[in-house]
Amino acid sequence: MGLLLRPGIHQCQCHQYHRLLPVLIKPKISHFHFHFHQNSNPLSQTVRALAEAAPQKMVKAIRVHELGGPEVLKWEDVELGEPKEGEIRVKNKAIGLNFIDVYFRKGVYKTPTLPYTPGREAAGVVTAVGPGLTGRQVGDLVAYAGDPMGSYAEEQILPANKVVPVPPSIDPIIAASIILKGMTAQFLLRRCFKVEPGHTILVHAAAGGVGSLLSQWANALGATVIGTVSTKEKAVQAKDDGCHHVIIYKEEDFVARVNEITSSNGVDVVYDAVGKDTFQGSLACLKPRGYMVNFGQSSGGSGTCRP
Repeated sequence: MGLLLRPGIHQCQCHQYHRLLPVLIKPKISHFHFHFHQNSNPLSQTVRALAEAAPQKMVKAIRVHELGGPEVLKWEDVELGEPKEGEIRVKNKAIGLNFIDVYFRKGVYKTPTLPYTPGREAAGVVTAVGPGLTGRQVGDLVAYAGDPMGSYAEEQILPANKVVPVPPSIDPIIAASIILKGMTAQFLLRRCFKVEPGHTILVHAAAGGVGSLLSQWANALGATVIGTVSTKEKAVQAKDDGCHHVIIYKEEDFVARVNEITSSNGVDVVYDAVGKDTFQGSLACLKPRGYMVNFGQSSGGSGTCRP
């Protein structure tokens, strides 16, 4: 059994999981061979039909047959065919866990047809390429994020244009933990609200997967970063990740503390992935014409905005 090691500060956050996903790596029977005489009897024809329908490859995957908590995740054998034109097959070496996986599993977001294999991020080695494909070859180390869903598996078939090459200098664990969250952080910091030197920002869940990247990146851009976390242990991490001020929201009122830090001027932007528990307070932390960026609801929907 191979165990994916914790990816340091680039970890993923996922409900009732550690930041790891164990993946069994062992040989599999890839296909069956049957030989028949030309004049087969009906029984042989039945066996032939079964043989032709037999899967070329079986792999282990985590499957969801019903919506719910972590208990609905099942470790099962699934069929995996050969890549078609424009496709590749990837043997995952590291799999990213993201809170969006929890949203799908619980039905917060529209769930794919049941049963399905969760997961939207991983890094691995190309084990097969489709007919006529160029630009990718067996042995390439690649990473991917987004659709199609299904990375909670030993291997997955993907469109070749959905993966990016991973340089040898980057560990697959780092690659698998940073692409989806990294694209999210880039969108939030450079497109939703363009953080510049001199800005003061508030990041909720600053020790989370996206929060960690937001804090590091915003610090590097020259902003003053205020982060909220739930525990002292996470406060240490948030400080290491670049937060100039860290608020343990279970021990103090984050609105009062932000007002104290900013001399009641407020922050230029709030990045909030928590939702219900922080939404109204976040609005109270904004300076006039400040930006409220809500990109998650781990505590539930924010509900109606009170003017």
